[in-house]
Amino acid sequence: MKGRQVRGENDTVTMVAGEAITAYCLVNALGYHEAEDEAVGVALHDTDSGSNISVGVGRIEVALSGAAVTANTPVETDASGKLIDYSSGIVVGYSIDSTTDADQYLRFLLVHGGSAA
Repeated sequence: MKGRQVRGENDTVTMVAGEAITAYCLVNALGYHEAEDEAVGVALHDTDSGSNISVGVGRIEVALSGAAVTANTPVETDASGKLIDYSSGIVVGYSIDSTTDADQYLRFLLVHGGSAA
């Protein structure tokens, strides 16, 4: 489910990537993918370390799964910045869709600031 999103002026920010970033993976405020970390948003394109990247920071975003994800449950990130069902890290949002495997697109409700559930 990779689809177009209607974005408002305040739904995207530009930041410098701290490492090579893959599109539709979550990034933290320093421009990294980190497991069990707070996320500021979803990378909207691939980029290299040190390059500018556009990050979607809206309430509902599309991201890649790191494994099968259950709909309507809290999610966290794996080391690649992909969404997985919450187990012990930081809740970065709540899944809207379910997936059956890794590298599938899903919609989720992004929670800014994250929290331990």
